[in-house]
Parts: sequence; C-alpha cells; structure tokens
Amino acid sequence: MKTINRNLFVVLAGMLLSSCVERYFPAMEINSKPQIVIEGSITTEGDDQEIVISESSSLDQPKFTPLSGCNVRVEDDKGHRFPFFESNNAGHYHGMIDEESVIIGVHYRLFVQMPNGENYISKFEELLPCPSVDSVYFELDSKPTDDANVTEDGLQFFIDFKGNDNYGHFFRWQLVETYEYHSSQPLERWLDKDGYHKLAGPDYSNYVCYKTDNLSDIFVLSTEGFTQNSYKKFRLNFVNDHTQRLLYKYSLLVKQYSLSEEAYNFWRNLKKNNQETVDMFGTQPAKVTGNIYNENDTTHLALGYFSVSSVTSKRILIHSIKGLSFSKVEYCKAQPINGPLPSDRPLYFADADNGQGGTVLGIISEECIICKLLGGTTLKPLYWDKK
Repeated sequence: MKTINRNLFVVLAGMLLSSCVERYFPAMEINSKPQIVIEGSITTEGDDQEIVISESSSLDQPKFTPLSGCNVRVEDDKGHRFPFFESNNAGHYHGMIDEESVIIGVHYRLFVQMPNGENYISKFEELLPCPSVDSVYFELDSKPTDDANVTEDGLQFFIDFKGNDNYGHFFRWQLVETYEYHSSQPLERWLDKDGYHKLAGPDYSNYVCYKTDNLSDIFVLSTEGFTQNSYKKFRLNFVNDHTQRLLYKYSLLVKQYSLSEEAYNFWRNLKKNNQETVDMFGTQPAKVTGNIYNENDTTHLALGYFSVSSVTSKRILIHSIKGLSFSKVEYCKAQPINGPLPSDRPLYFADADNGQGGTVLGIISEECIICKLLGGTTLKPLYWDKK
C-alpha cells in the first residue's frame, strides 16, 4: 500500500497559522463543510499503486468517509496516462503502472474528477533516485514515563544510510513491524451449542500468531547543507518490553523514500503537528500545505499530498534479546466458576487459581485461547526462520 497516514484528514484539518500570540482556528471551526482528502503516491515498490479519496470529518468525531465514483488517473510529462479504478473497498482506487513506466527523472502528476464534475490536479513531482539502506540496528535503552520515578526498558532502533551527489537530500522512512505472540492457553475444553468438549490433548493450532503493523510515526530528514549526503545513527522507533512484541521474535522492515523538497516540507510539518507539542502560546502548529488543487481555483487545496518516490528497504529480524525482563507483560488468567455459567457460547475453560495453592475449573476469554482474535494470523511469514 502506498497511502499516507489514515488519520491524515484529522491532522490536516486546515489549521491556520497567524502570529505567534494569536489563537489558531481549525478550518472546520470556521466552515463545517467537509473538505476533499486525497492521499497516495507512486513508488518503485510494485506495479499496483493506490490512491485513496475521502471527505474530512469533524475533529471531535473523526471517521473515514470515502468518495466513490471519481475518475482518477496519473499522468507523466511524456504524455502517458495511467487510469485508476475504484476497488470493492469504497474510496480506494487502484492502477497498474509497470516497472518500465516508473522512471527516474520523469515527472508525474495526479488528476481526479469528482462526481460533481470538479477537477483536482496535483503539481508535477519528479521521481528521484534513492540510496540504499546501509544498516538497521538497535541498542538497549530506557525511556522516561509520565511517572518521574518510573522508566521503561526496551530497544531503540537506528538506521545508517550512505548517499552521494547523485541522490536528492530529502528522505522519509516508513516502518513495518512484525512480531510473534502466543495465546495464554491452548484449546482443550470448551462448551458450545452442541455441548461440552474435551480434547485428548491440547490443540496448539491457534496458539502462535504473527502480527504485522505499519507504524504511524513520521520519520523525515534533510541532508541539505551536510558535508556528505549520508547519516549515521538516525533514530527510529522505540519498542518497550511491556508486551510480547519483543518476547519471541521481532522483525522491523525499514522503507526509505526519496522526496522532493516540497514533499519533505509537507511531511516535516505533518510530523510537527502530529508528534510534537503544539499549544496556544508556545509552539504553534505548522501550516501543512499539500500540492493538490482545484483546477478552476488554484487557491482551493485538497488535504493531502501526491508524491512519487524511489524506495529502498532493509529488514532486521531479532530474537532472544538479553537485558529485557518482560516483567510487565500481561497474561490472561482463568476466573473460577462461581454460580451459574454465563449464557454466552462458546465458553472456554482452563485451570484457575483457587487462592489456596491449588486449581479449580475456570472460564477464560476466547481471545486468550485463539490468538487470531487479537489481530494476527497463524500463517508464519516466509522470512521468519531466516538467520
């Protein structure tokens, strides 16, 4: 998927920047009319590209409101047009642009005709080359928490990259994490509409799962003005040891994107508003300006940004980390049965602590038995057992 943050329409609610002491007014305070949100990019990652079109929602009740029935295409400065068609997922438009048509040095722009006939187009963006990711690594670290007396242990990830004068100077990184996690109990005893079941031996088929998440944090860097177009020990994400994410095996895939200066400024301001402290009398929100405008009124901008990027990537796969305690990982516990059974079916059973050093039959939630219910899959990634 080549889309930007799914909460973009909330972050980009048109916050207006005036002076450093005057109050800023979100656009939706001034005008309750929804704004067009267009998000997506063309990259060298694969043939299938995606553009997502929606309407903004209110700040207090954010939701995704897709815009269907749009006419969408991408054009290059050589006269080629690449149509996009709406998928079964409303508001999501897909187009096939083969590798031979995504060319370094070529400029691309987006064209969207709305159902009401209004046209939105982006400025042309040049596809810039991207240097390779030199290395991804981590260090044991401790971070402060809201409690001044408490810190959290975990892993801090970093990246090194090396470029030269043949590359641009503006970069963004997108992180994709995958981790293994386990249920608290295997399936052994349960009650459903067909009666009570007890297996001869525990069933571990839904005990081990793997979950993949696109991290929402924004990581950008400009090497403009550096003596060399490279960087060592750029700080990425931090993962604490309070969950199972690092307990068994953890993968971090780092995708490195080349950006134009205008695209870099868009992401930098989005990061400032989304991840840094913004207040009325201190740091004011940055004005986040996209590059997609109404063809008949160039001052009427859509929320979002259309970009083109070369992509390089590197994956790190880690396990058996020394120095982490995982003492705050929470595990499910069966609750002793006191009184009539709940009417819910199915019910799952496991041994429960009787408070006297022994066990009694207890009820445990379905999510504690079937790991897939926590968002993962039992299908092991192909790269999982690589060293």
